Amino acid sequence: MTHATPTRRLSCLRACALAAVFTLAGAAAMAAPAAPWPSVALPAGAKPFQIGEQLSVDGFPMRLQGFVTSMEPPETADWFRNKMGQPLVEDVVQTKLVLGQARGDFYVSVMLEPLPDGRPGTRGTVTVSNLKAAYDRRDATHAVNERLLARLPYGTRLVNQMTSTERGKSTAYVVAENGQSLQLNRDYLVERLQAEGYVLEREARPDPVRAPALPETLAAGRTLFFKGKNKEAMAVIRPAVKEGFTSIVIQTTNLVEAIK
Repeated sequence: MTHATPTRRLSCLRACALAAVFTLAGAAAMAAPAAPWPSVALPAGAKPFQIGEQLSVDGFPMRLQGFVTSMEPPETADWFRNKMGQPLVEDVVQTKLVLGQARGDFYVSVMLEPLPDGRPGTRGTVTVSNLKAAYDRRDATHAVNERLLARLPYGTRLVNQMTSTERGKSTAYVVAENGQSLQLNRDYLVERLQAEGYVLEREARPDPVRAPALPETLAAGRTLFFKGKNKEAMAVIRPAVKEGFTSIVIQTTNLVEAIK
């Protein structure tokens, strides 16, 4: 089965979460027990699959479930429209249809797209975002983002940030950019990660002979692999689409048992 790249999936999830933001100050001021996460029904015969046990995108705690159905996208969309009821927000994100609905402290979105390679059927992602928890944790989220930015030179902008916990591992995925050179970003990141207990094991660059047709933003890039006790990291540093800027993607993985 073909899956969207992490960057594309992260952009879609981020768009779904941001589309749901509304004023929660009044709700946060009320002392009330945490509401249970809502469940979302799937069409009969749909085959579900898990995406992540615990997920947070830009500070929004989320629960995700993927599914595949033999129903075509228009039929699947109509099924969810009838099942979810009104009011219902509809939008298109990167050619995918997104149906969204606020449910108390939560926001439910269903993203639908045709199966790849012209196969009949629909692939979908059900996302439930905990908006109240995101509001309550906004200061903690800001502190986490500041620590992430401290790994990179001054003036770096955080583009996207996602964390997930699954099968005993905690993974953080960060996309950032700045106006500094590739070499400065590389040296700065290596120094900061080494201070956190990571060791640079190897550094790879595209082979111009084996991949002569790579776009310039990829051909000039480099990938760094780090290892530490119960943890590892990978960083991709390359020219950004915006001229004069550098794009940095960092993925770190830690054993949850080690974190505890």
